[in-house]
Amino acid sequence: MVSLPGETFQYGLFRFIVAAVLAILVIPASGIASTPPVQPSLLMAVSGNPSGQDASFELLLTWNGYVSYNKPPEYMIVEAFSAAEGTRLGAFRVSRQTDPCETENTCTYSTSVSAATFPPGTFMLVATDPLTGVSARQQVTISTPGEGSKDFFTRYEQEQGFMVVSGVLAAFLVAVLAFLVGKNKSG
Repeated sequence: MVSLPGETFQYGLFRFIVAAVLAILVIPASGIASTPPVQPSLLMAVSGNPSGQDASFELLLTWNGYVSYNKPPEYMIVEAFSAAEGTRLGAFRVSRQTDPCETENTCTYSTSVSAATFPPGTFMLVATDPLTGVSARQQVTISTPGEGSKDFFTRYEQEQGFMVVSGVLAAFLVAVLAFLVGKNKSG
């Protein structure tokens, strides 16, 4: 059988490709790999006795994370839910105690909450880091008589609404100013 010159080239190319693929599969490849940064952790503790007249409790949050990867937030958001009904009472902020944090990787947040702001019952408090979404939960039982303070729980939502409206108005004013400056330059 006679082979043509092109057939020898194709057979050699085929052998080279098969050998290259086998070498790639057998030889371990080293590549640049990185692991994502470790998510911070959040711990919550409730101290004090939230029962009785003029009672209050201390809410202490401890944020642990690598500051070089995760910036600690200025405040934590704590949402309160009724344990019996599952309804949301609202949210409030808990500010950082010191700025900068006490140690490189640990920040503490605390506030004193009057038991009169809650109606009587058992509540689930859920603290959330607004930057990373890390959360912690703690159950608290309030036995003081009263209806609670709706203003305390709606203050955070009102502040957020104000920030959104302020942002929209600022963007509108910048757009109008840019339009007027552009109009004066062309006219």
